[in-house]
Amino acid sequence: MARKKTRVLFIKYHEAADQQPLSKKAAEKLGIFPSLALGGLASWVRQHGFDVKIIDLHVENKYPADVADRVRDYDPHVVALTAKTLGWPAVIEIAQMVRQAAPRALVVGGGPHMSIFARESLTWDCFDVAVVGDGEDTFLEICERVESGSEIDGTPGTLVRKADGELVEGPPRPLERDIDRFPMTAWDLLPIPEYHCLTLLRPFATMVTTRGCPWHCGYCSQVYSEKLRFRSVEHVVDEMEHLERTYGVREIVFFDETFTIGKKRMLRFAEEVQRRGLDVKFNIRARVDTVDRDVVVALKKAGLRSIHMGVEAGTDRLLKIMNKQITREKTERAFRICREAGVDTRGYFMIGYYDATPEDIEDTIRFAAGLGLDWASFSVATALPATELYRIAQERGYVDGDFWRRYTIDGGGVIPQLETETFTAEQLRAYRTKAYMKFYLRPDLIRRKFSKSEGREELMEMLGGATVLSEIIKSTLFRRIPQVRLGKWATV
Repeated sequence: MARKKTRVLFIKYHEAADQQPLSKKAAEKLGIFPSLALGGLASWVRQHGFDVKIIDLHVENKYPADVADRVRDYDPHVVALTAKTLGWPAVIEIAQMVRQAAPRALVVGGGPHMSIFARESLTWDCFDVAVVGDGEDTFLEICERVESGSEIDGTPGTLVRKADGELVEGPPRPLERDIDRFPMTAWDLLPIPEYHCLTLLRPFATMVTTRGCPWHCGYCSQVYSEKLRFRSVEHVVDEMEHLERTYGVREIVFFDETFTIGKKRMLRFAEEVQRRGLDVKFNIRARVDTVDRDVVVALKKAGLRSIHMGVEAGTDRLLKIMNKQITREKTERAFRICREAGVDTRGYFMIGYYDATPEDIEDTIRFAAGLGLDWASFSVATALPATELYRIAQERGYVDGDFWRRYTIDGGGVIPQLETETFTAEQLRAYRTKAYMKFYLRPDLIRRKFSKSEGREELMEMLGGATVLSEIIKSTLFRRIPQVRLGKWATV
């Protein structure tokens, strides 16, 4: 294929502003991960002949001004940015820098936040195009139009801001069902050895095997599709083999919303990994109601190291309010299966959902401590956009009107802690600290951790975890909370 003249630059924002409720120090200790969104897009457009480059500000620990000269030297025709809600102000900073360093570049934004607030996002004149929904075919068409000198407006799956400020919406782009069309992440463009995480073997990589989610949990802003789409087992294992053989990757993090969907698919996956003789470990995310004993045993033999599951609440009443569609009994069963199979476990819990009582929170803390987990994460509920939780928070006055719309237009603001009739924000942060202390300072857990600490990596996990716990405690004692104002942190 003939090389094309259009140069395409992908920039990953620094996630310092995207790690609530932890301090920057604790967040950096927990981990820095590659951007699958940008790595996948880079691979896709490169496959079609475009010159591509990725700058990951987070792993480089740099901010937009630090890389302006590199952007200027590359002189891109198209710059692609991806935005999650909490990282939106940091993405604005990048776009503003690009507008100065490469004024002729077309600045394209995508990701969940741009999909929800496309029009609001384009009130910032540093952006030219918002991509709504899946990005591969839409972004490729944008690059092809730039290459040919065609107009961008009207591209399916986009909202385009013209020179006079007019916004032109293209028709919706149908979902691509065959996601095997898209190549694996452009791993050669990412500094794999530099990514790190407290509980992962290094070097590690990340992958997804599915898109979409059929569940509708009240706190989740999964906005793209409820229709599940699967990569083939062969396609997935090809990438795993490439990562192990080419880059020496020791562990792969599967970031699927729910990895363990389809018993036959899971058993074929485990069989294929073993058939190829792969020696790479992996960890997965799952719902407790998709955990099957035969599947867990097979995955363990294939290299499964840990399983992460969202529990969120310790009472069936609160789980029903969250529309979680699980029960305490199902949760206990799922973690028992994993524990008996010798798989490490991590549970995620939420403090302060609407209509929660002090008894609900205390029960959640006790439930977490009694599940036999290796790790637990506790967060204060945040009403993210496009969620049932946000709708209820607006109706009841827990947030000031349509906060996230203003946040998008204003370029940031202090993220509201979800205060209800029952709890203040300060009380919820105190409960979060109590949950961490009750979980991690249990003698039985400490004994179990030390009994497994036979090597340097396990010891470093424990020491890093102690650092994170101390940061969480300090954040409550000194009321250190992050403010998202163009990616900076502040103490109030």
